[in-house]
Amino acid sequence: MKHIYTHDNIAILHNVKNMLATHDIESFVKNEHSVPLGARHGINNSFLELWLLHDADFERASALIKSEVENADQGEPWICSKCNEENEGTFAVCWKCQSAAD
Repeated sequence: MKHIYTHDNIAILHNVKNMLATHDIESFVKNEHSVPLGARHGINNSFLELWLLHDADFERASALIKSEVENADQGEPWICSKCNEENEGTFAVCWKCQSAAD
């Protein structure tokens, strides 16, 4: 097992875990249930960590995290052709009228 990622936000950590799972990389969250007890267990044992089950997946998982999480392409903002609302580049669907991007 190898440590692959650390974040203080459990939602972000689970998003990374799910992203790896979609690429058939198995992982688990360490310290998920002990974070509220950080003062009791010591600061070094309270960070949320993502660990890989198989060491052989480390290089591929690192590359995925770097490209999909740390350097995710935000894309250019776009204007909805249905309602003329401006949307962030990461949106595939208009936030106002739920029409798909052209």
